[in-house]
Amino acid sequence: MKFDNRREITQEQNGYYQTKPFLDKSHSTQFRLISSFGNGRYRVYSPISSTQCKGDAYLSLTRRMIVRLLRTGDCLSDTRLSFSLREISTILTGVGLKTSLNFISKQKNKPVIFNSIPLTLKTVECLRKLKVIFPLFDERLLIR
Repeated sequence: MKFDNRREITQEQNGYYQTKPFLDKSHSTQFRLISSFGNGRYRVYSPISSTQCKGDAYLSLTRRMIVRLLRTGDCLSDTRLSFSLREISTILTGVGLKTSLNFISKQKNKPVIFNSIPLTLKTVECLRKLKVIFPLFDERLLIR
């Protein structure tokens, strides 16, 4: 069990704690804030805690943002680039993210959401590979 900081701990005896109510709501709020420090902001592989999650949700988000970035052609070089669906599919395969042409076409009119990808080992690896293909690309635009 995790202590929820609704009461103030006064002393410990044989593994049991004596508590008393906080005098003020602000004290309780402050203790709850302090107890939340150190908790992870996001999970390593997926924001979903379900066991039915197939694959890595952060990699799916990375794939969507890279496809949208390649569809617009912005932020990849000093000149605006345009890629065909097959070229985008080839680039994503080189980055390590397999995708279908239908998936790419569905991302056509959707905007790139900057600073949306969490900093995990797999997402950093994909963005590093994209940086090899496009040296002027700044991966910090996509990372949270």
